[in-house]
Amino acid sequence: MLFKRILLKFNYWLVITLILLLVINSCKKDEGDDLPPENEFGQLEKLNEFDLDVTEPSGLSFGPDGNTLLMVSDNTNKVYETDLQGNVIRELAYTGMDLEGVSFNPYEQIVAVAEERKRQVVFLDYTDGNEQERFDIATGGNTDNKGLEGISFNNKNSAYYIVNEDVPGEMIVWNKAFGAISTTELHFASDYSAIYVDTENALVYIVSDESQMLYKCDYNAKVLKEYPLPDTKFEGIAVDSDEQMVYLVNDRTAKLFVFKILN
Repeated sequence: MLFKRILLKFNYWLVITLILLLVINSCKKDEGDDLPPENEFGQLEKLNEFDLDVTEPSGLSFGPDGNTLLMVSDNTNKVYETDLQGNVIRELAYTGMDLEGVSFNPYEQIVAVAEERKRQVVFLDYTDGNEQERFDIATGGNTDNKGLEGISFNNKNSAYYIVNEDVPGEMIVWNKAFGAISTTELHFASDYSAIYVDTENALVYIVSDESQMLYKCDYNAKVLKEYPLPDTKFEGIAVDSDEQMVYLVNDRTAKLFVFKILN
């Protein structure tokens, strides 16, 4: 009888332990919880790559007519305008500090740049490249080298979409009039190195350097499709939605890559 009672008590606590483990696991949020099913992987075809005369290029945006690109260097801390093959047309007057992201606002003829460590967005005059004003951007962390990594202007709602690299990864929707409109913590990649808003299709493209992945997301940063990238250190993106072309700059190789979205 004593053995039977011990066995029953052991089985009771075993059942309780298993129930607790199931509850804990069901509540735990893994890094990949925001990812789509594996069959949602997309495919990119590399069309070309171009050597750049811009060291450590980071951030990418189309210029005012869509026939040029804007990029920054986190080595020289300058802003450059190039053609679509990466040939430098001009260098803007502004010299920043730890530049990582760039975007063009066609309504105000403004170039917005993101300074990572300061966690600031700086507005530059497109014509002369001089600073107009700057704004502090609040993030969930304060690690110096894990700050603002990318910025893209949405001309449909006049807001800037900004990514914070890590600790935590975040997508911040911000504008000058209201400040931070929303902040979404990101959990689908190891880090977040670039962002581009496709306003024609209400999509956001987010790049992860460490995960070697391009993510197509909705405006709430829900991942719709993943596109594997051939290398790390991709830190700037611009998307031509009409032609289904993706332009990416690589910080380490100082190259501009052009890809076609196949699916």
